[in-house]
Amino acid sequence: MTTGPDASGLLANAKRARSLAETAYDAIEQMIISRRLAPGAMVSEGELGAELALGRTPVREALARLKTIGFVEVHPRRGVLVTPVDIIKHLELLEVRRPLDETVARCVIARASDRDLETLQTHTEGLLVAAAARDREVYFRVKRALHEALVGAAHNPTLTSTMGPLHAQSRRFWYTYEPTASFLDCAGIHATIVAGIAAREAEQALSGIGTLFDLLDRMTRRALDRRPLV
Repeated sequence: MTTGPDASGLLANAKRARSLAETAYDAIEQMIISRRLAPGAMVSEGELGAELALGRTPVREALARLKTIGFVEVHPRRGVLVTPVDIIKHLELLEVRRPLDETVARCVIARASDRDLETLQTHTEGLLVAAAARDREVYFRVKRALHEALVGAAHNPTLTSTMGPLHAQSRRFWYTYEPTASFLDCAGIHATIVAGIAAREAEQALSGIGTLFDLLDRMTRRALDRRPLV
């Protein structure tokens, strides 16, 4: 195997390209979730690249990923269309996520280190603070960190790659439709789940997940009768 300077340079360039594509993906995903790019908006790769100060290649790679999770549609010679938030699809997503969240909890209970559990508890405390303040931006940022920490503590790469797109779709839906009045209830249930996981009490954690998803299902169905909140 070649290990000279040329090979090292190629590896460095590949890592940089992946890093730029990840930067583009995170930025565009957040723009869509926060509705800076609203449903129905048509944008171009060039416009996004200019706003993010990135080249076309990382933007194109980011858009390809966002297309696979249903955030955008790519129309040649016309641009990139931001898709609407679909409430019925979110109900279907909840059906898929419930058993997967239970699997994540079981894996975390079985495999999490003490440091993993400390991180979960820190994020949970932050979520409760943001919920009490009804700060939508911070609330969703901390909840994302909590979800990612939970999946990471499961130490299962297949779960990580599976849950990432599902969590992204959930974030987009809830940023649009979750009323701030529900923040404390949801944060409190998350705290119950994390407490069960930290105590390695599967029954408590799974019961909390059931309570959470029952609430999420009810809130999703109520969203059928009202306009987006943001």
